[in-house]
Amino acid sequence: MTTVLERPIEFDSLLATVAAVEDLSPHLRRVTFVAPRIAEAVTAGPDQRIKVLLAPPNGTAIKLPSGPEWYAEWCAQPVDERFIMRTYTVRALRPEVAELDVEFVLHGVNGPASAWVSQARVGDAVGLLLPFAVDTTSIKGLLHSGVDYVPPASSVRRILVADETALPAVAGILEELPADVHATVFIAVPDAADVRPLPGNADITWVADGSLLEALKSATLPFDADYSWVAGESSMIKSVRRHLVNVVGMPKTSISFQGYWKRGEAHC
Repeated sequence: MTTVLERPIEFDSLLATVAAVEDLSPHLRRVTFVAPRIAEAVTAGPDQRIKVLLAPPNGTAIKLPSGPEWYAEWCAQPVDERFIMRTYTVRALRPEVAELDVEFVLHGVNGPASAWVSQARVGDAVGLLLPFAVDTTSIKGLLHSGVDYVPPASSVRRILVADETALPAVAGILEELPADVHATVFIAVPDAADVRPLPGNADITWVADGSLLEALKSATLPFDADYSWVAGESSMIKSVRRHLVNVVGMPKTSISFQGYWKRGEAHC
């Protein structure tokens, strides 16, 4: 009998402190978190998802989750007593100095995370749910480890489509883009002032007034694109994916997509 061993995947929570706050553009703010255990954290890819945990609506202190049943226990609590939990991308992890960067989109005080980061100061405390063991040996392992950008090793022409909530992930992806891989990138931002230089071998179209779908429709896309990654608002990714399949002719299996938020619902 053959025994198949899977690499364990481990996420755990910790209390972190704000070490720095930097405005990158009118709608994007980078926050650097520090905590001793961040030195042990790892990532499975450039769009690694983590959880940021904020104080519950009743104003009590954050009670960090623990144990295998933490999510069921959190769901069972009265809403007013639950810590607030939002998903973000690891923009940079520096284990040698136990630091982690997260870039937040500023949407005023309409959502709890945006309201928090709008007032964030050095010394503030938040909870983080981070990966401490991931599985990079297979596509299944990577997906379960909290990433969606999993291009095949043979891919050399990629299409990336993102709104401002996925801009930190795009920046991370382009930083790690191999020299022999070309990316055609479309990014929607709230304002032209949010446009900023990005690394990598990429043709980037910034959309500050209009839709990503219309930008794709009017663009000349590479005829031999072999992989696409789409992330952001839920209805946007559905329409873009449909266009890539039905018009561009990409196989569904070559498109990775992730809904970061849904229009009409608080997402930050």
